[in-house]
Amino acid sequence: MAYSMLSRNHSILLAFYLIATCMLAWISRNDPFFWDTVQLGSKHAHFFYENGLHWIPLPQDIDSGHPPVFGYYLAMVWTVFGKSLLTGHVAMLPFLFANTGLLWLIGRKIAGDTWGAWLPLLVLADPVLLGQSVMISPDIVVTTGFLLSVYAVLANRKILLSLGVLMLCAISMRGMMTAAAIGVWAIFLSQKQTFDLKPAVKTALYFLPGFVFASWFLWWHYSSTGWLGYHPESPWARAFSRVDLQGFIRNIAVLGWRWLDFGRIAEIIALVILLPVFVKRKLVPFTWQKLQIQPVLVLFGLLLLFLSPSALLYENLSAHRYFLPAFIGLHFLVIQLISSSIKSIRFSKSLFVIMVVMLFGCNWWIYPRGISMDWDSTLAHRPYHSLRALAIQFIDEHHIDFKEVGSAFPNLNTGESLMLNGDSRQFSPKNYKLNKYILTSNVFNDLGENDYEILERDWSLIWRNTKNGVWMELYKKPVE
Repeated sequence: MAYSMLSRNHSILLAFYLIATCMLAWISRNDPFFWDTVQLGSKHAHFFYENGLHWIPLPQDIDSGHPPVFGYYLAMVWTVFGKSLLTGHVAMLPFLFANTGLLWLIGRKIAGDTWGAWLPLLVLADPVLLGQSVMISPDIVVTTGFLLSVYAVLANRKILLSLGVLMLCAISMRGMMTAAAIGVWAIFLSQKQTFDLKPAVKTALYFLPGFVFASWFLWWHYSSTGWLGYHPESPWARAFSRVDLQGFIRNIAVLGWRWLDFGRIAEIIALVILLPVFVKRKLVPFTWQKLQIQPVLVLFGLLLLFLSPSALLYENLSAHRYFLPAFIGLHFLVIQLISSSIKSIRFSKSLFVIMVVMLFGCNWWIYPRGISMDWDSTLAHRPYHSLRALAIQFIDEHHIDFKEVGSAFPNLNTGESLMLNGDSRQFSPKNYKLNKYILTSNVFNDLGENDYEILERDWSLIWRNTKNGVWMELYKKPVE
């Protein structure tokens, strides 16, 4: 009954999505910068804010080679409205609302009015998108650029396409890769029976603003710094190390894990079941025209093709958020398969509910201790902020010097970088010889089982707190 009512009155469903977006922004309005957003958001914004919004090269210790447009945007917001976490989160609202609205529009384009109206629920339940949505994150802007570009291609809105591609190219290198995938996709869809240069060139012209910006930035950055992507002294240089055959095989396994992780396994199973049915009905016998009218399938394949190589060829470029456009492409494909390949309404509804429940429920899935986890790709990280505040309160009450406390990423930043609170203190990197205290958490991937064996055997636990599966511990070194 509820399904039928919402199918008839889609405005109710859209209102629900927008209200849910507001609630998400409200509950996270005071959340500190976290994970890579400390560098890509806070530190970049601080640099431009403190340098009068002058566009100058970033210091090398915070420059990872991406266009720092997002940090510049935050700096402008702080300049106008004041520097605070609240203003940073409010600055994300236009992109969060845009993502919700664009998903609504795209869903109806690819799956019809009834099933398409449910696409935002499927996509917004994804832990990777939800985890990023509660942060002041450039990947939310990348998502907006991606969705705007996809909608523009499907709706033949050329000016919007130029804007979406420019957003992608202005935020990150992966945004540029995603723009390239969409470029090939758009040109592919512009073709009829044989390749025709004229519509291809006409389509490519709308990508020109974004690609010109990307080319200008890469030239400007190389001219200013002498490097692109990374340099040998970069904190991220190891992540860009090329892998051997063994490392390549390992990366295949890691990439497969990323695609199955956080509840996405339900969608992969649905894809395996439904895609052969879809192909048989829509593409067999195969013709160019039949393939051409399946834009979602082609888009998904191109996103895989453009976003996977860096994860396979390099040491550590496989974080969940790197594949966010491809994950969303998977959601597009799944909703289209459900809407066009299943005759039983009961089965289609059951399958959809299972996928949404799996995705949303896995926002509270936490790996066992000792297994690295992308904490920025799930809502499960949120209790960490309050636990860290309690740990600092304990440290202050007992007059412990921050410099004497060892810790690990992402807990090695100043309070000013994390919370914009003016606190310049920061913990020291973990060193058993130099530290008098060690502050640990299951959020810290750099601490392994060997570390916990040492701490539990040789050090004294003096404070511990836990919340919703996240815990934090403070150890004291025994007096020798």
